[in-house]
Amino acid sequence: MKRYRYNMKAVLAACACIGAFSACSDMFETDSSSVVFEDGNDLQSPNDSLYSVMGILSKVQRLGDRYVLFGELRGDLMKATHDADVSIQQISDFNVGPDNVYRSFNDYYDVINNCNYAIQRMDTSIVFYEDKVMLPEFAQIKAIRAWTYWQLALAKGEVNYIEEPVVSLEAAMKSYPVVGIERLAELLIEDLRPYTGIRELNYGAVNGLETTRMFFPIDMLLGDFYLFLNRYADAAQCYYRMIDKRNITMASNYTNRWNGVLRNSLVFDWLSSYTSSASTEMLTMLAYSDKPKDYHPQLIRLSYNEKPSIVPAVSFVNDMSRSTYFYPSQSNPVVDRYFMGDLRGQAEMASGRIEAAAYGPSRVGDYNGTLIYKFWGMRESNNGVSDPENDKLSGLNYVRRLPVYRASHAYLRLAEAINRYGKPSMAFAVLKYGLKRVDIENPDKVTQGERTGEIFLDFTAGKFDGNVGTATRGRGMGISYDNERQYVIPDYTRYEEKIVTDEGTGDETVIEVPTTDPAEMAEALADSILFVEDRIMEEMAAETCFEGNRFFDLMRVGRHRGNWCDYAAGMVAERFEQNKDAIKAKLKDEKQWFLK
Repeated sequence: MKRYRYNMKAVLAACACIGAFSACSDMFETDSSSVVFEDGNDLQSPNDSLYSVMGILSKVQRLGDRYVLFGELRGDLMKATHDADVSIQQISDFNVGPDNVYRSFNDYYDVINNCNYAIQRMDTSIVFYEDKVMLPEFAQIKAIRAWTYWQLALAKGEVNYIEEPVVSLEAAMKSYPVVGIERLAELLIEDLRPYTGIRELNYGAVNGLETTRMFFPIDMLLGDFYLFLNRYADAAQCYYRMIDKRNITMASNYTNRWNGVLRNSLVFDWLSSYTSSASTEMLTMLAYSDKPKDYHPQLIRLSYNEKPSIVPAVSFVNDMSRSTYFYPSQSNPVVDRYFMGDLRGQAEMASGRIEAAAYGPSRVGDYNGTLIYKFWGMRESNNGVSDPENDKLSGLNYVRRLPVYRASHAYLRLAEAINRYGKPSMAFAVLKYGLKRVDIENPDKVTQGERTGEIFLDFTAGKFDGNVGTATRGRGMGISYDNERQYVIPDYTRYEEKIVTDEGTGDETVIEVPTTDPAEMAEALADSILFVEDRIMEEMAAETCFEGNRFFDLMRVGRHRGNWCDYAAGMVAERFEQNKDAIKAKLKDEKQWFLK
């Protein structure tokens, strides 16, 4: 009898928890036995589908570290230190050698193969009370496969595209098509598009973590693929549909702000939108067991120890320090004072002391310098377990959740899409004001000619009234009331001279009027779009730094501009303290960006 080995770790533990998921503490253990399926064993019950999707998620855990490292070390916000493992240094320096440990992509194909097995075997026709009960799991497994394929492509530049399970030596020896990133995006859109609107999964709480935040929103994935292909209206429609369906808002309670104009104390609430699994803005996270012996991301050890391997790029820290903080008057909601810095990075108190948010100065062991704080903020500890590798951090500290998508990602990528669609003032409102009726209906804030009826521009519903601009989260709530004096889109309008004759005196006066020349109007719009896009990229850096997105952000925006290598090379070269010109020239070759 032929047998297929389906490596769904944690499934056996899950089986014992059916009907009582809130009490199941072992769902994400990663050392449980593999499940072996016999030949012809189709997945024909809802329980089968549940075990499949949770088992596959347990394997996705293995991709967490690389998701962050591949996304950030090839960007402009993070760099490797001299104490880092040579493999990490090579990625940061774009000099990956043949022995680099990260060149193995077996874990990605392992996830994909498990997805392929479940997709092939799952019976989605089963109906219970007019509901196709296995279809949500089927759709989610396709979403997991799509996300995994995408991360693999961003790492390698291409993938072997396989849609059938490889369960025999004969199948493993077959030649599978190799597709590039652009073609892959097209294939994944075709694969996922039929499953928009499918009921979302919710298994309650597992091991203290909400399962609703363990799954990948199909509309978010589709939006990313469309945006990568410069299909801006399609991308905006997907992001909007998810925002609208889930009632996702950018809330003011997730902000960093001064308690007073004297800068004696701070409120650092923003970071909780990233570090807390209970955050209303958390959309998708990679979930891990609370058992220290199980696999966990190594990001704390890499970023917060006496010999850190990854640290913020000096150029990024300097850019953040040059931002303007807008302080609102307590008695009148207008900007009262201006300070330097974006509080989402670090903040200098009136006394001179530096407080860390996403990053900041810290002394750990013999190290005294700027460290990444985001991963440390997600730490959990088990005092009953010794960890010799982590003694400097006062015992075992580990991460149980690694965010993938937050509300910020959805709104900022929506802004990116509608800006490129030709609505720069609407996109800029995402940053400065927040999309809500009172702002988008104000001609001083949003150009009313941009409100042309597309559904993805409709934020007039009351549920969006709590939206704030992403920039207010670290640059001050007063930015929304600045009377257009600061942080505005420049006037790129072309003007032409016109002679006006006074009917009474016959005197002639030369005045300037906006041009009506279509070419000049288009040029002015293009300049506005580029300006807003630069501000969006700054916001992405401040809001989502070190989260695994930056390389994709650089590549995607560079594609909007026509030559992504030139754009990304210029941005990344700034973090190199030496040989900037040589690095920039090297990175104009697309092959230098990927791990082959």
